Amino acid sequence: MFVCRWSPEAIASSRFVLYCRPGDKEWTKYEVDFDNGHETLANSIFGSDGKMYVGTSWKGRYVVIDTATTSGASVEKIGMVVPPDTCPLHHPYLTFWVESADGDIFLVRFYLHAHRALGVTNIDVHRMDTTASRGYVWRRVESIGGATFFLGANCVPAVPSSSAAAAGTTDDQQANCVFLLLWCCDGIRLYSVRLDDRTISFSLLLPTSCSNDPDPDPEDWADTWFNLYWIISLPQSFRQEQTKSLMSSTTTSKVNKNIVSMQDRYEMMSPASAWSGLPIELIELLIPKLSFVDYLHIRVVCKQWNLIEKPIQHARTHPMLMSIHGASRGTYYRLFDPLVKKQYVVKKDSILLHGNWPTLRFSKHGWLLVTKGKRRIYAANPFTGEVCKLPKMDRHLFHGISFSSVPKSPGSVVFAISKYPWQHSVGVMLWRAGDNHWVKEELPCDTPFFMTHSNPVFFDNEFYCLGVHGNLGVFNPNDITWRILDKPEPIRADAADYGDRFCNLVEFKGDLIAIFRPYDANPVELYKLDQSLMSWEKVPRLDDGVLFVDNWNATIKSFQEYDGCCNRIYLPFFGYDEVEGCKEGLFYDLEADGQYKPEFYGLTEPINSLWMEPNFSRHR
Repeated sequence: MFVCRWSPEAIASSRFVLYCRPGDKEWTKYEVDFDNGHETLANSIFGSDGKMYVGTSWKGRYVVIDTATTSGASVEKIGMVVPPDTCPLHHPYLTFWVESADGDIFLVRFYLHAHRALGVTNIDVHRMDTTASRGYVWRRVESIGGATFFLGANCVPAVPSSSAAAAGTTDDQQANCVFLLLWCCDGIRLYSVRLDDRTISFSLLLPTSCSNDPDPDPEDWADTWFNLYWIISLPQSFRQEQTKSLMSSTTTSKVNKNIVSMQDRYEMMSPASAWSGLPIELIELLIPKLSFVDYLHIRVVCKQWNLIEKPIQHARTHPMLMSIHGASRGTYYRLFDPLVKKQYVVKKDSILLHGNWPTLRFSKHGWLLVTKGKRRIYAANPFTGEVCKLPKMDRHLFHGISFSSVPKSPGSVVFAISKYPWQHSVGVMLWRAGDNHWVKEELPCDTPFFMTHSNPVFFDNEFYCLGVHGNLGVFNPNDITWRILDKPEPIRADAADYGDRFCNLVEFKGDLIAIFRPYDANPVELYKLDQSLMSWEKVPRLDDGVLFVDNWNATIKSFQEYDGCCNRIYLPFFGYDEVEGCKEGLFYDLEADGQYKPEFYGLTEPINSLWMEPNFSRHR
């Protein structure tokens, strides 16, 4: 056993660490010699393999106390390069250190959609490499070796796979899983992140309704969170019942150079020979009435039907939730179709999937904007295999990004924007088709504007950006100007400057629609911009429209083909329908009773996902 304490007292003068080993008669004090007056000791301290690590606030340096030496503990100051984050740096995050049973140290970073600990949207995990030639180095990893992490204000060491199994935490659903206790707007949440399939879910552990205060402040729950502790019980009697695997309904798929070929696991009810007798010309007449998934199913019924020449772009398409998964078992992406309640696994030899940690940023016209590493960015159509490699960016520092048209089109513009609430300027980056570099500008912005963490919308030849209060900022790519519109006036003047919900902007039938989605199960609010009066008008329904909203994007379709699907807002979550034995997408019902179906809590969200509409037409 080794005990270590640190003290930031007398910041202007001394900073020191106290440590004590078993058998020591008194504490040993180590004065930490910092290079400047801004550096101090942070609130993190970790142990592994006889060493204690004390974090500092300056450039990733740590105080390391080695207790394994025979002549007494040795103390040194080391520097570790802070691991790069996979989300734009404007997004806040929480960092946790975890020591594993075999002596490894992991750094786990949770990304939040907004400040005040609201909405976990992503995660990355790094393992400390102490054998690197240039010292201590963080290596990003996909797995935590089958262990289970229990994190929160008060964490516990990583539970290895054998011990976690004894505690009932590592069935086929929960091995390689990270649990997080976090205070949020609706109370204390228990997040569960599965690293194997890159999904996240949460349940409400202690709702704000339990408070005696009729109008509780979410920040008051931070005190409750600080007083929550994990207790790990290992007896067999605590084993949980095995839950039904969501992957049991997953359809395995493959993609060749020209066409996506997908096969369901179920067998056809009738022999293929009975179907092959139908004329191909008759089947082709049905193609415009089919969804693109049904089109793919038809192609694999029999050899005769595989000869169908009707192009796939004539099939009916609608947005599906796309998510990219890691490379340990071969990089692939998934498509979840909420209308037919099926998920497909797609593998394709594409630059989109190769390389390190692709992150989905934006989707439009069947094309994606994808970033990799610190600077690389691509536009790609995953269904045709087309890729447009954009020039490197300085860093992925933006609140939102979008394009005017397909990046391979002449005149296409890619636009990225960053706006700190406290700055009197806005940072923009612009790339035009054919350019060899990005144009960077810092434009004045004297009018207060608190931009949402969402992507701009290209509307009437300009990029419109939504503010958290409901006002609009507009960027003109032709004359490189930025302005805040006097109208519409803010409709949410009391909203927190850093945002208190997911906010999106979308164009539908020539109108701009603002979506304000809460972090909890409260109602979604829609507003349409009345362009004649330049004012927001509340929208109670979408008539024939169906809205698809994720954390960064929104897309809307006019659906008359699907009975009962109109006036729905589909969100990037799904549950499991025990009756039908399939996945069920979460939607907010505008038509009936303004409720979430199924229940809001306990659902699964794929990490690194966007709604996108398949496009099989190659750009000419």
